[in-house]
Amino acid sequence: MGETILFIGDSITDCGRVDDPLGLGGGYVDEVASRLRDRGAGATVRNTGISGNRVAHLQERWQADALDHAPTVLSVYIGVNDTLVAFFEGQATPAELFEERYTDVLERAVAAGVPRIMLVEPFFIDTDRADAPWQRGNAFARADLDRKRPIVRALADRFGATFVPLQAAMDAAAVERSRGVVAPDGVHPSAFGHRLIAGRWLDAYDALTAPGS
Repeated sequence: MGETILFIGDSITDCGRVDDPLGLGGGYVDEVASRLRDRGAGATVRNTGISGNRVAHLQERWQADALDHAPTVLSVYIGVNDTLVAFFEGQATPAELFEERYTDVLERAVAAGVPRIMLVEPFFIDTDRADAPWQRGNAFARADLDRKRPIVRALADRFGATFVPLQAAMDAAAVERSRGVVAPDGVHPSAFGHRLIAGRWLDAYDALTAPGS
């Protein structure tokens, strides 16, 4: 039986998957799947990301969109909308509630016997794009997400999950290549940004699946 890798999250994971015949979308999930195919890995890759999701939405659909797929690797990438919606819609998710909700889905995954879990660190890059509804809240977004990102890392430690760090890599790429090249609106990666995420994800996956790990 081959590996089944399930990706769940928000728009960064979704990336138009419903319009893709393969159901993978046009972002980092598709890039991961392509690179794994090139290796001859034989893994089944599934994407159940939904644009706009917050961690509360994952709680609601966790059984059907995560556990029912019986993944051998479950990758969770959530968090930035819990910050953004607090700014432009006033629907705050305090750090304590974010942790409580995230803990709930991880406890359910462990109870269901998911063998390996990967938690992706949410990132945010300052933006000055007028069409980004959060562009006047750069300072708020960074400060709020700065309280949530350590929670994701701590939960990875607590649950024995693999942590995929992104913020530092995205910040460094934005300095080297410009913010617009990496994530034009500060949230949604460009094609370059998605390739960067896929690379960081595969680095973590390779360490997770290495002999003796």
